[in-house]
Amino acid sequence: MIEIVGLILYNFIFQFLVLLKLIIYYYQLLSFKTRYIISQIFMYLYIKTPNDYIDYINTTIDYKISSPLNCNNNNDNKQQQQKQQSTNAKNKQQHNSKISTPKHLALILNHRDQIKSLINTTETINFYNKISDILIWSVIVGIKRMTIFDNHGSLKKNISVFQNLLDNKIKPFNNINSSNNNNNNNNSNKQTIYKFNWLNNLKNITTAIGDITDINSRILNISIVTVEDGKQELINITKKYIKDSKLNKDLILNESYVNSNLPNFIGGNDFEPEVALDFSDKHLFSGFLPWHIKLTEFIKMDHFNQFYLERFHHFLKKYNSVQKRCGK
Repeated sequence: MIEIVGLILYNFIFQFLVLLKLIIYYYQLLSFKTRYIISQIFMYLYIKTPNDYIDYINTTIDYKISSPLNCNNNNDNKQQQQKQQSTNAKNKQQHNSKISTPKHLALILNHRDQIKSLINTTETINFYNKISDILIWSVIVGIKRMTIFDNHGSLKKNISVFQNLLDNKIKPFNNINSSNNNNNNNNSNKQTIYKFNWLNNLKNITTAIGDITDINSRILNISIVTVEDGKQELINITKKYIKDSKLNKDLILNESYVNSNLPNFIGGNDFEPEVALDFSDKHLFSGFLPWHIKLTEFIKMDHFNQFYLERFHHFLKKYNSVQKRCGK
């Protein structure tokens, strides 16, 4: 009798938790949709030109790019860290409505979302449009580098389609004949040109600007990385080390040697993302090399297709509120 009552109680609690999870899921979905509709109404009333859209994006963004802390253990660096933290605290008080942007942002895609995007052409275009939106928002707010971790591999295989779509979406923002936009910086009288540089060496998207020199260029370096890329590059570097060590017996296989032999789309300057926008279901390295994420802040997000501009702002604010302690 006790076993039957326990089984009934277990089933009831299990079904209740499943129902509660569904309610929370659809509540979040409805909440995102509602806020998106409201924001679209305001955007429709306010935005008339691409420059208006840029101003709208930059409403709560500060153009100061966050600089990574120097995490060596000597006293001078500790004093610099304390001064930097003190300065950041003062800036927070003075600009509590604005936020700083990371220098390097990682975007981790969800495997299920990528599989769903392959159902038909419409789903694929919608998926690519959402990624391109994030890239355009990133280059407008001043992020310098974006690493996209492709957990499925489909994006990297169809990269030319995505690049053409992104090229077409950025063109309205690079219209030289449009009125000068107001970017809230010291060169407000200059036209800003947004460019994408592909570190995979697949294609560089640039805009012809003729003889016009009174412009600002804002470039976002983009790389697309799969799980296999990291594994394969480590294998290639190991093979190279075996050959090099025969010529130089003092050669040491260490982090410095590996980094110097990594291709630009994995390594290069500023190889460590300051923050990762993580849409994956599980906490995985997702193709990261372990020493490239020592100080990376992972921020989990869900509902990739409902990731609108307001959530992007919220994500940056959340990153900005994190206290950087250099892993201590």
